[in-house]
Amino acid sequence: MSDEKERAELLAALHAAGAASEEDEKELQALLEADPSLQEVVRDFQDSIAALASSFEPLETSPKTLGQIQKQIAREKGGFLSRLRSWFSKS
Repeated sequence: MSDEKERAELLAALHAAGAASEEDEKELQALLEADPSLQEVVRDFQDSIAALASSFEPLETSPKTLGQIQKQIAREKGGFLSRLRSWFSKS
């Protein structure tokens, strides 16, 4: 698989997961304009994530706990995903 195709798939996956940065979204949009067939890859990732999400039973979470989770996510936003992006961009 070419590096360009791997990069496009990574961006499509990040987009589908709602984890793409603004720069990632711009890069993906440019790739989609250059190659509209990439839209199918994006749809496949979206379908996979939707299927995965629907396979779990929803959890009842208190507003306090939910607020703590959201604060933690906000603090870490970009932490793991940024490391993942940099790891993939090096390969």
